[in-house]
Amino acid sequence: MAARGRGIARALLEAMVARAQAVGVRSLDLTSRPSRETAIRLYEASGFVRRDSVLFRYQSIDSR
Repeated sequence: MAARGRGIARALLEAMVARAQAVGVRSLDLTSRPSRETAIRLYEASGFVRRDSVLFRYQSIDSR
């Protein structure tokens, strides 16, 4: 991918955090698949803390 390694994701993440702080958001939550190790490292390096969580989704039979 041409954008990989150019700091674009980090810049977007920093802008998101800055905007959230500017408007008074108290917390941000991110979800990621465990296989997305590079993204997880970026989130942790940016100050996000890994939390114990279990994600559930119900999808109706019609939408499967």
